[in-house]
Amino acid sequence: MVTATRSPLDAALNAWAQQPGPPGRALEVRGQGRVLIMGAAADALPAGHALAAENSVTVLATDGTAAGIEDAGEVPFPVVTDRPASFRGHFGAWTVTLLGGQVLEADAVLDLTRDPPVIQAPELRQGYERCDPRNPGALTTALRAVANCGGAFEHPLYVDVRSEYCAHSRSRIQGCTRCLDLCPLGALAPAGDHVALDPLVCAGCGLCTAACPTGTLRYDLPAEEASLRRLQAALQAWNGSAGHAPFLLFHGDGFGAELVAATQQLEGGDLSGWLPISFGVVSLTSADVLAMALAWGAAYVVCVSNPARPDTHRPIDDQIAIVNAITEALGFGARAAQVTTADPDALLAMLQTVEGTADWPVAEFLPLGERRAGALQAIRHLHAHAPNAPGTIVLPKDAPFGAVEVDPDACTLCLACVGACPTGALQADPDTPRLGFQEEACVQCGLCRATCPESAITLHPRLQPALGPGTRRTLHEEQPFACVSCGKPFGVRQSIERTLERLAGHPMLAADSRLARRVKMCADCRVIDQFRDASEAGERARPRVRTTDDYRPGPGAAEGDKSSGGGRK
Repeated sequence: MVTATRSPLDAALNAWAQQPGPPGRALEVRGQGRVLIMGAAADALPAGHALAAENSVTVLATDGTAAGIEDAGEVPFPVVTDRPASFRGHFGAWTVTLLGGQVLEADAVLDLTRDPPVIQAPELRQGYERCDPRNPGALTTALRAVANCGGAFEHPLYVDVRSEYCAHSRSRIQGCTRCLDLCPLGALAPAGDHVALDPLVCAGCGLCTAACPTGTLRYDLPAEEASLRRLQAALQAWNGSAGHAPFLLFHGDGFGAELVAATQQLEGGDLSGWLPISFGVVSLTSADVLAMALAWGAAYVVCVSNPARPDTHRPIDDQIAIVNAITEALGFGARAAQVTTADPDALLAMLQTVEGTADWPVAEFLPLGERRAGALQAIRHLHAHAPNAPGTIVLPKDAPFGAVEVDPDACTLCLACVGACPTGALQADPDTPRLGFQEEACVQCGLCRATCPESAITLHPRLQPALGPGTRRTLHEEQPFACVSCGKPFGVRQSIERTLERLAGHPMLAADSRLARRVKMCADCRVIDQFRDASEAGERARPRVRTTDDYRPGPGAAEGDKSSGGGRK
């Protein structure tokens, strides 16, 4: 319970801490104590000696100066002189293929090469340590990190994958690639119609989960729903204690937490109006999370990003651009920003420029179900209390909200787009040729556009907040075509007429007018008509079957006269 004497920050952080979070999951990884040390022989050999007592060490001398050392018996571990051609794997299962074709395996890798990294995002790789051997402190830390890599270890499972929701592909046609484009480690890869995650490569940066529009990828350490409950509780406690909305400061557990603490220690570093919150990694702050934070009572949101991680900056800016496009269209102005600095003074200077209040009441909806549904509730809440209430809000390109438009002159209502749509945004009507659309379900994956054989579909990133949940509209509708045989509606008039136009003048139809008529029949009547034609043709061509009646004399014939019966000759 919040007391009258407690500061708004204390009330908010206490409410945050009281919300329980489910325990994280982990996989067991076993190492055999194999350490690969790469670098110039003068750097790698001393490191190998430092680790050889308790580890199985292999040295890769990349400068070619260690030839013959192993044969001379001067070192108690193998020494290979070559350079790496490819490098892949994870802690407990690193594989290095050398230019000469030899393959080295290790549980942990110590890279002392001073060359550009041989793998992407080395700072995120568990079991891979890279440092400048000329820095004694960094070298000591790196040696400790790779030592004793034998035994059983736990690797956290950061991301939960629900493949059935994925909008990556349908029928070998590519759709959404947002997560694949962002993963810095290559932990995600196409796997048929969905994407697959290698959990032992994933380092939990969160970029994929923030960008995923369908909820296929959900952050699980901590779980998204638990984090959102804690965020809502903290904002409600602040507003209840202070009577005014806070400025929200999103940061990560490591770099961000240290920077915020250093900023608070500065002279004049008063952050009394700010509520610092960490989800573990700042790149989890998707447009959905930002929209819900504003609706729950934050006046402004700033994301503090590490300047040493430029791969996270653009994705976070993209999410912020979506939210600012919404708040600016509603008349609230920009309400989110990113700051990339390691300087406490620069952070403080930026935060002191932020102004404004939450010009809307605090929303009370709970973070239940999908994060996307919560974002739509938040946007509708802001729209209901906005000085401007536009019917349509135009969003940046690749935003995960939008509409599908159909060219009625090109669309034949083949409904291939309905079969390709992974979210059910495009819908068929079982009773009439009609293409329906539910805008709130559209994630702009582009599968419908790529699948359409007539190139009749275009995508429009946008929002229509006034549309109620489940609102459906018709994109295209045609009159059904009635079967010329039984009169049953069976197809689209435009499609039948277009087919006949394309077949006009075909030699087969010119030779047999019944074929053109068959195009106008339903499936049942078409089969019946085909069998009827085959039966009639067969009776005309087949010789008459003779019976015993053919050999009986006709009435009035003389005995023994068989000429009338066509007897045997």
